[in-house]
Amino acid sequence: MFRILATIILCLLALPAAADEVFPTYADYETFVDTKMKNREFSNVISRLGGADEYTPQQMEILQGQLRDLVPYYLTHADVAKRVELENGFAQEMRVYWNDKNSYVFVYTVLHEREDGLVVLSFSLNTNATPILEKF
Repeated sequence: MFRILATIILCLLALPAAADEVFPTYADYETFVDTKMKNREFSNVISRLGGADEYTPQQMEILQGQLRDLVPYYLTHADVAKRVELENGFAQEMRVYWNDKNSYVFVYTVLHEREDGLVVLSFSLNTNATPILEKF
């Protein structure tokens, strides 16, 4: 039952990002997201990619706990499963994080490469690939 509730929460975790958060390069963005996701620091990812304004600290703590319960082991692998280059520096991307315990987390982002760096315009987290793949 708890796993179902946590999955429902993840399905709803689709947020516009705060456009003032600029990563100097794509590599900086990738390093941040990969490191935090593998370490299950979900609240850091959510906050930095635009969810800081969407949740109170108490809600963020609850969400972090629920996600850690859903993904109880560190995520040891990371890769880009799908990327669609759009025009004028925009792209869609699905990153996948997993471990040998059959835990998977999918991260969808809409990115914009600008002169001053990379901006995450929108992102979603989910343990189910289908809602993420439907965004492409």
